[in-house]
Amino acid sequence: LEEITPRCVQDAGSILKQGYLEKRSREHSFFGSEWQRRWCVLNRSTFYYYANEKSKQPKGTFSIEHYSARLAPQLRKDSRKRCCFELTCSGKRTYE
Repeated sequence: LEEITPRCVQDAGSILKQGYLEKRSREHSFFGSEWQRRWCVLNRSTFYYYANEKSKQPKGTFSIEHYSARLAPQLRKDSRKRCCFELTCSGKRTYE
């Protein structure tokens, strides 16, 4: 994610980081979980993800309060494994 000058975007408030990430889908296909490229926006309290950087409505949002991040290279076997991380919170969905 790139560092940017904070500015308002929709209801996101001041942006700390934004850029493309790949997230693992919840649905599993015949070949296993799929990685989806999403435009992500992080402010001080909320993580937003969109289909692309031009999208007006997020595909998902969640409060980052109580979430923690940790490196998770075991999630992939390709060259991107060094960049993998998980966002976890007890009793809530884990984002990979």
